[in-house]
Amino acid sequence: MPHILVAEDEEHLAYGIKFNLEAEGYAVTVVGDGQAALARFAADPPLDLVVLDLMLPGMSGYAVCEAIRARGSDVPVVMLTARTLVEDRIRGFDAGTDVYMQKPFDLEELLSVVRNLLVRRGRAERPAAEPAPRGMVCRFGDSEVNFDTWEAASRGRPVRLTSLEMKLLRYLVEHEGSVVSREELLKNVWGMTRAPATRTVDTFMFNLRKYFEADPSRPIHFLSVRGTGYRFVGDGHAAVASGRGPG
Repeated sequence: MPHILVAEDEEHLAYGIKFNLEAEGYAVTVVGDGQAALARFAADPPLDLVVLDLMLPGMSGYAVCEAIRARGSDVPVVMLTARTLVEDRIRGFDAGTDVYMQKPFDLEELLSVVRNLLVRRGRAERPAAEPAPRGMVCRFGDSEVNFDTWEAASRGRPVRLTSLEMKLLRYLVEHEGSVVSREELLKNVWGMTRAPATRTVDTFMFNLRKYFEADPSRPIHFLSVRGTGYRFVGDGHAAVASGRGPG
C-alpha cells in the first residue's frame, strides 16, 4: 500500500485530503509544519509521495522540497499553494516539485495527479529481473530511455529522472535536430503561458547533461544555441521505436 505524507497546517484541509486519499486505498500521515515533514521523511517506513503546502510554519514548502532533493530522493512531490504568480511556480519547480497545484484545487484533479505519479514511480522501480513492456524507446550514445515505463540508463547504469526531467527529455527527443527556445520549453513542458526571465530551463538542461553526457562540459547530445535555446542530437538521429527492438 503506497504511503503518502500530507504536510498542511490548515487542519480541516489536511484531514479532508487524508480522508479522500485513504478512501482511494493509500496509507496517509499528516503533519502540520516543515520540520515535522522532514522528520517523517527520514523515518520508516519510506514514503511514496509527498503532498506539500507551500506556506508551512517554521519552514517553507520550498525549503522542505529542496531538503528532500538534497538527500538524493526522487519521491514525487505535489506542492499546494494559494500563490498565483508565475515566479512562485518557477521557484517551486526549481526546488524540485513535480506538480504545482493552486488553491482552491479540484479534489478529483489532486487524486488523479497522485494516482498517476504513483503509477509512474511504480514503473520506474520495477525490479530489473521483471521484463518491462516495450514502448517508446530512445537510444543515443551509451544511453537508453523508455518513455512509457520511465526507465532510463546511461553507460550501463540506471538513471532516475523526475517527471519534469522526463517530460523535458521527451520534448527534446521529439524535436530532435530543431532548435527549441527557452520560451517554447517553458510553455510546452512547464505549462507557463508567459515566459518570465528564469534560469529554470538551463538548470534542467545541466541535469540532463550530467546524467547522459560522457563529458557534461563538452556535450554532444544536448547542445546550446547561443541566444536562442537548445538542440538535441542523437547519433546522427535518435533511434526511436514503438514496440520494437533495435532494427
